[in-house]
Amino acid sequence: MSARLTNPAIATTGRPVRFWYDGQPQEGLEGETIAAALAAAGIREMRHTREGGRRGLYCGMGACFDCLVTVDGRSSQRACLTKVAEGQQVRSAMPAGTASDPLVALAPEAAAAPEQLEVDVLVIGAGPAGLSAALAARRAGAIVLVLDERLESGGQFYKPLAPSHRARTPSDRQFADGLALERETLAAGVRISQGAQVWAAFSPREVGALVDGRAHVIACRQLVIAPGAYERPVPFPGWTLPGVMTTGAGQTLARAYRVAPGRQVLIAGNGPLNLQLAAELLAGGAQVLAVLESAPRPSLRQWRQMLVAARTAPDLLQQGWRYLRQLRARGVPVLWGHVVEAAEGRDALRAVTAVRTDAQGRAVPGTTRRFEADTLCLGYGFIPSTELARMLGCEHRLADRHLGYPATVTREDGATSLDGVYVVGDGADLGGSRVALARGRLAGRAAARTLGFDAPEPADALDELHRAQRFQQALWSIYAAPPVSLAAVPDETLLCRCEEVSFGSVREQIRAGRDTLAAIKRNTRLGMGRCQGRYCAATAARLVGELTGRPPHAEQYFAPRPPAKPVPAGALGFEKPEWGGHKPAITPNLARPVEHTPFAPLRTDVLVIGAGVLGSCLAYYLSQDGQDVTVADRDDVNLQASGANAGSLHVQLLSFDFGAKAQAGGGPAAATLPLGPTSVRLWQEIEAACGEDLEVKITGGLMVADSEAGMRFLEAKAALERSHGIDTQVIDGAGLRQLSPALSERLLGAAHCPLEGKINPLRATYAVARRAQEQGARLLRGCDVQRIERLPGDGAGFVVHTSRGIIHAGRIVNASGAWSSTIGHMLGVHIPVKGAPLQMIVTEPAPALVNHLVAHADRHLSLKQAASGGLIIGGGWTAAFHDDMRLNRAERASIEGNLWVARQVLPAVSGLHIVRCWAGMNVNIDGAPIIGDVPGVPAFFNAVTSNGYTLAPVTARLVTDLIVRGRTDIDITPFRIDRFL
Repeated sequence: MSARLTNPAIATTGRPVRFWYDGQPQEGLEGETIAAALAAAGIREMRHTREGGRRGLYCGMGACFDCLVTVDGRSSQRACLTKVAEGQQVRSAMPAGTASDPLVALAPEAAAAPEQLEVDVLVIGAGPAGLSAALAARRAGAIVLVLDERLESGGQFYKPLAPSHRARTPSDRQFADGLALERETLAAGVRISQGAQVWAAFSPREVGALVDGRAHVIACRQLVIAPGAYERPVPFPGWTLPGVMTTGAGQTLARAYRVAPGRQVLIAGNGPLNLQLAAELLAGGAQVLAVLESAPRPSLRQWRQMLVAARTAPDLLQQGWRYLRQLRARGVPVLWGHVVEAAEGRDALRAVTAVRTDAQGRAVPGTTRRFEADTLCLGYGFIPSTELARMLGCEHRLADRHLGYPATVTREDGATSLDGVYVVGDGADLGGSRVALARGRLAGRAAARTLGFDAPEPADALDELHRAQRFQQALWSIYAAPPVSLAAVPDETLLCRCEEVSFGSVREQIRAGRDTLAAIKRNTRLGMGRCQGRYCAATAARLVGELTGRPPHAEQYFAPRPPAKPVPAGALGFEKPEWGGHKPAITPNLARPVEHTPFAPLRTDVLVIGAGVLGSCLAYYLSQDGQDVTVADRDDVNLQASGANAGSLHVQLLSFDFGAKAQAGGGPAAATLPLGPTSVRLWQEIEAACGEDLEVKITGGLMVADSEAGMRFLEAKAALERSHGIDTQVIDGAGLRQLSPALSERLLGAAHCPLEGKINPLRATYAVARRAQEQGARLLRGCDVQRIERLPGDGAGFVVHTSRGIIHAGRIVNASGAWSSTIGHMLGVHIPVKGAPLQMIVTEPAPALVNHLVAHADRHLSLKQAASGGLIIGGGWTAAFHDDMRLNRAERASIEGNLWVARQVLPAVSGLHIVRCWAGMNVNIDGAPIIGDVPGVPAFFNAVTSNGYTLAPVTARLVTDLIVRGRTDIDITPFRIDRFL
């Protein structure tokens, strides 16, 4: 049996091309993707995982990032979206990042600034909803631009033929309707840019995109988001094997590229899309073993729903019956009420076991069936692509379908809670192609009408919308599957495909009290891979709900961060002006607590306010020294500044802590120098005491310079540091490249400080907090301190009123970081602390490039390589609070400037994708911490530092010594609050 499907009405037009895959010659067709060519050749294995496994084509639409290959040296190319070409060298592994096997730049050399475009209406997505919206707005007179990531218009529904094939006439109505809509849209004057990646929506009027590989910033007066949906994950043992893919991936191979997804195909899922794929594969000559449908067989008891479906979309109902007849005629069984139990195979799929389920979704004993199959297509429903809408801060709700998912709240015309933003189609909520078409029309007209064009609301579109909605509801009722339950999924089954996190690992975290998506993410790396949580977040949220009994909420999902999908780092780097230090800002309460249960009044020796890294270290040392200690946090452990930290262990001064840019002349920062080495040693002791790898690595730090002035600056700074006992030596360019060969040859030298290093802040805070709890410390989360009463008399203590109850405390330690001034105000103490929201960037995993902590003498930069392989890029670039999102967010200018500096220092950055940009919180004081008691307010202590992660242990140790012993071994005079009084 040929892997190429046949159809007398479809001709092959792409010329044959020869390319190489992992050193072996392969044949393909011009105009098809690498994934299609490999599938035609029977090759399923693509990406290598960190643990040595293999992945293959899974989603087929560029969302899962499992089909990554290296193409002519360009790493992490999605085989499902990359066209095959004559002479291509394709391989499954990443380049080594060496001189002989470099990371080739992924994008053309960036210009001086992103290209600027202005349009009336920007539409994101060229599926049914996006094209219909664009057509409606353009016909009303608006200037419309459509940006679409796919290689051809049509989206996941229309799936037009690729240029490798041509049909004399469309082979079915779906093809015909898609081609007609595209032709109408283009004829009306809409500009459509295919292969355009929208990487961020910074406001309703500003969108960042890559068009033809170059950065563009599009200013739009109205924004229509129509990104579609992706198939929901259905985890079971073996679901990550090459050969297991979504029904959408199988259909893309079959419809767009005329390639069978395999030689022995089993299809499983819920809904008629699976029947369509089976019928299309059979018609093209492929072998289909069976269709497993999780819903029970429709019966006459559903006559009302069938009648509604017949009245609202008789053609679709007839089409469904036609598929069933075709399968029956070819002897392909449809097994109603059956689901996949497991997929088997060592390196790729070899067999599938299935089982019949009862009305509650439980396996019926004795009904297991086994299929010898090399391909399993899964279609159990969809999840809307809400990343851009959530990034903007549009209101969302939790939709209670299958796993549950965030859905954008819209009016009938797609209007959201933000003026000028419309979200339509399955990217808002699931409804099918006809709902998408009608809503797109309404949105396009509404956007044009808002701009003053003559665009009355089309009454027929409303009628079409309501009719399509009634049909969809009827169809869902007919195909109602048993409720989803994850209880039976074995612990060893992977939940997160990208980071290879198992169900057992996540269950262990939830049982240990780390039972929010944010906490699970920080402790396991779930959701941190290239797919950015698309294929694990909904499952993990469902699992949390099942194990805690706590109903999920839309805002408890992973925070939406740019980029919407990984984007080449080199395409976004643009030089920006420099400035001194951090830019302070006042940040409101960012907490999203999940714990609200009131508690009875409690008493404690010491109340620590704030459960970040400093609060956790305080709990650790205080409980170790026999104190009864309680830690209260209005959110949860490690969820604000500490949990967003990059994990640098600084010992030498930052560039803006010395010289003309330094606060208070640099004196306070210089006085802090002796604390650094002590604190790093304490981190090493904590790691040993916790008994787990906190990834504390003393690799040494390099502050590089690319000018003679920069070298003179480093010489002066190093001299000051040596006077405070810090071992810092200035080395020349040759010495620098000997230490770190991947750094730029343009660098003239560096200050080398052997004591610097890095730590994993996603593990360390939780580890030290857990050890403190084992020693008897109490942790109260969701506990917002609202008022503090100081009782009369020395040593009388305090009455602390919180959102969950009253705490009687003998002493209070203020460890609330950027929000310390708020706590101080409750006791009449002015604490001169401000927050400074900062951004961080992380790339995809890379080969070993840098071992040191890298900074720059003249530029804002901090760069290091994490144990995961990702480069963490920061250095004090400003982030900002976003009102609609209610969180701090990275700014476009900072992302661009930060990447430009990183690329100048480490050229290999241009050969990597950035996976995530997020905003942390720095503490702005005067360059030195605030440590100790407060004159006139006995028993009230501060533990606040602007170098929180490095100095957390030493700061906590010093405050503990003051509380327990009444003195410290280190003179803390330079750090007392007295200097501000």
